[in-house]
Amino acid sequence: MSPGFRRRISSHNRHAVMAALLSLLGAWIGWTLAYGLVVGVTIGALTVLHGQEVVHGERLMSLPKWVHPAALGLALILLIWGAIDERKNRYRPASDRMIVGWHILGDILLLPARLTFGFAHQLAAIIRLNATEREQAFELLHHIHTEKRAPLQALGAWLPAPARLRKLLLSLQLAGWIDLLRTEDGWIYIVRGTEQEEVATYFLQQQGEAEPEETT
Repeated sequence: MSPGFRRRISSHNRHAVMAALLSLLGAWIGWTLAYGLVVGVTIGALTVLHGQEVVHGERLMSLPKWVHPAALGLALILLIWGAIDERKNRYRPASDRMIVGWHILGDILLLPARLTFGFAHQLAAIIRLNATEREQAFELLHHIHTEKRAPLQALGAWLPAPARLRKLLLSLQLAGWIDLLRTEDGWIYIVRGTEQEEVATYFLQQQGEAEPEETT
């Protein structure tokens, strides 16, 4: 197996972990700001109801007991709304409209929920292959590179283990080596055009390492 292949997987996993941590930090900040907004609105309402003495400290008041359950309830609503929105728009391309209107309000409200889901998504993007599976993934990449256009059915015959094949293909896609295309003849896998050179060097390096072993 080419060292570059291993480094690419390790680099991808490091970036996925870093992105997950950034998403977690962003989610924490987002939920903190949302909670602060709820408390601020509550204090503002109490000020309106009880007068300016609340602001000047002449009449100290504690937050009502219902504030914390209400904040948790709103957080749950945002999470459910975010989950529905994500499921509905998962494969929909981003809008390119330039007009900023009320639609931006939903994006702002859903930001903490989306960052929370983003943490889980980034962790799910980590490539988890053992040594044997990495060898198989490298062989699969070589097969797709050699075939140029590898039909999905043909790959099923090449590795008659559907679950293992899906895992290897997904790993190669996550690392950015291959793309899945839909053609008139069905689904095919190809090496991405931007990765052709790098992938070719992997197998040249492998051949260079194998030649001295054969001469001995």
